[in-house]
Amino acid sequence: MFIIFGLIFITALAIFTALRLGADYYLAALAERPQHPLHNLLKPSGLIGQGFGVVGGLFCVLTLLYPIRKRWRLLENLGTPRTWFQFHVYFGIAGPLLATLHTTFKFGGLASISFWSMIIVMASGFVGRFLFAQLPRNRRGVILSLKEIEAEIRVVQQALADDGLNDTLFVDSQDSHKAGGTSGWRTLFRLMIHRRRSLRRWNRRLSAQHIPASATRRMLPLLSRKFFLESSRMTLELTTKAFSLWHTLHLPFTYVMFLTLIIHVGLAIFLGYTWIF
Repeated sequence: MFIIFGLIFITALAIFTALRLGADYYLAALAERPQHPLHNLLKPSGLIGQGFGVVGGLFCVLTLLYPIRKRWRLLENLGTPRTWFQFHVYFGIAGPLLATLHTTFKFGGLASISFWSMIIVMASGFVGRFLFAQLPRNRRGVILSLKEIEAEIRVVQQALADDGLNDTLFVDSQDSHKAGGTSGWRTLFRLMIHRRRSLRRWNRRLSAQHIPASATRRMLPLLSRKFFLESSRMTLELTTKAFSLWHTLHLPFTYVMFLTLIIHVGLAIFLGYTWIF
């Protein structure tokens, strides 16, 4: 987690600095840019401009580590699925942002196809991130089936019962079903709101009963998991189908992005642009 936050900070600082110091250059007309004092640094083939392109392209390639890890068993025990996914999200966002600075906000030719496919992949990634978060998974990151959800609910309920909370859990389960009703998108968003409200309500209940802080810290994650599993049980079919459809639409743009990225780099080398670092 520390590494992720460090990378986010460094990337945000680099982007902010480039926009702050290079604002005049990025806003200048294309015909005026060659006379700008920062042109040799910020142009796509310049020291900083090329750096943004190289790092941005590398970040896009590094997004492949997450799907590779899921398919290569040798990497299965290296880190947690959550950590790998966080890096995947970071690279998927930081890459296109740095590539935008590489273009100097000038879009045209083959490079524009690569850029816009990159932006589409990033934007669709936010949708995928939302859908992925709605799918219940085990510690290995594998999506749970309906039977596995039911089994884990019983385990969580037993753990809560050991803490003396078994008398009133049934009420919250009934409320969860009432908050749902059907299994459409409206139900999904309604249940998300209901989960947060239920957790806040339980937090207040535990505080009012003067339960020790150590016990509260143990109970709240269990309650949060319980509410999530109960709502997931109702919307599992919807979110699974939606995630599968999203995956089908996300992949073609990813292929286009990498294909045009390879062609873009190949043409740049063919035309005589060299590595200047």
